[in-house]
Amino acid sequence: MFQHFLQDATTLFVVIDPVGLVPVFIAITQKEPQVSRQRIALLGVGISAIILFAFMIGGQTLLSALDISLPAFKIAGGLLLLIVGLRMVLNEDEHSASTDPESSIDLAVFPLATPLIAGPGGIMTVVLLTDNTKFGAIDQAITSLALMTVLIFTYVALLFANLIQKALGRTGVNVITRILGLLVAALATEIILGGIQDYFLTL
Repeated sequence: MFQHFLQDATTLFVVIDPVGLVPVFIAITQKEPQVSRQRIALLGVGISAIILFAFMIGGQTLLSALDISLPAFKIAGGLLLLIVGLRMVLNEDEHSASTDPESSIDLAVFPLATPLIAGPGGIMTVVLLTDNTKFGAIDQAITSLALMTVLIFTYVALLFANLIQKALGRTGVNVITRILGLLVAALATEIILGGIQDYFLTL
């Protein structure tokens, strides 16, 4: 049982990549005060938890009912992530610093909760790890516990983002934002190409 938990937790940790999210989180919240940044982190992780657990419970049924293939879902998620990457590179962020709760919700939902935390990779992973044809209730409960553990770690990691931002300074954050934007765009392209490849393999 512990081995199953460790295996699922490791898989989800690699896919969600909490450590890798920290610099991206800094980039998209660099104009926000500390209080708003904490609110965004909490809301983002909370909303992504709802999304991932919802797909864990009914993802297979929903995709089948809508006749949506996993490759198509993967391509759509890649396109959303590509938009995020391009905005980071071009600095086309119309969002300005604000303590407005609605402003925090906007950033928490997009791009933090989805597609960064609960992206196509994470959603497909939880669907596959809780495949009703392969895993029973106990196995799915273990996977749920593993997912919750990774999400808690993600939230803690995002809380340390402020310390990293202070160490880098404004110039450092701006430079890293462009570099990370390029990497996010490249990752999105890989996801899109992977989805296209998966689609043709199913023909």
